[in-house]
Amino acid sequence: MSDLISRFAALPAYRLGGLAVLLLYAIQSELRFGSRARTHRTGASDRYSTLAVSISAAVPVLGFAFALKAHSPGSPSCLPVWFREAVLPDLPFVAWVGVVLGVLGLALRLLAVLTLRERYTRTLLVQTGHTIERSGPYRWVRHPGYLGSLLCLNGIALASGNGATLIASLLSTSAAYSYRIKVEDEMLVGSLGPAYAEYRRQVRALLPFLRPPRPPDQS
Repeated sequence: MSDLISRFAALPAYRLGGLAVLLLYAIQSELRFGSRARTHRTGASDRYSTLAVSISAAVPVLGFAFALKAHSPGSPSCLPVWFREAVLPDLPFVAWVGVVLGVLGLALRLLAVLTLRERYTRTLLVQTGHTIERSGPYRWVRHPGYLGSLLCLNGIALASGNGATLIASLLSTSAAYSYRIKVEDEMLVGSLGPAYAEYRRQVRALLPFLRPPRPPDQS
């Protein structure tokens, strides 16, 4: 036990910060209100999107773990040289940026969960009496929880200090969450009809400052 503690104590402060963000992300991912929100059971409307985002989340987590090993004394020879040498420039500054992004992502995810509560489900579900949420962060973006996850996961990758981990994380999470948003929006348009289609037209999915183009003047 003392050997394990000494190994963690020897880590740079920014990697300890990244590790703290990773652990908090794992804990927060389990924060759900109600058994229906916590269920892992998927329906036809999910279209494997939950599996896609779960796999993508594993990429920065594993990359962070490998980066810890790669930059520790006596790093295992099984890690390829290109991975061990893929050190990000301007450390530790860029790694601390990753920690800050991760903390912001955690806060945004938590705000989204507390706003939707029982409607913040692990898989894609439409509940009885489901309504369009326009309060809190949902005034600015349609999927603040996903934005929080992207900030957090890629913040962890940045905090690893490893360029290969960051690139793999950006590619995997961008692809997975783009697919998730597409599937979820199609599900909600099909369930909630024109009201959600109008909400989607008015509010951006992730970046609030990218406003949809105004329709041409018909007068």
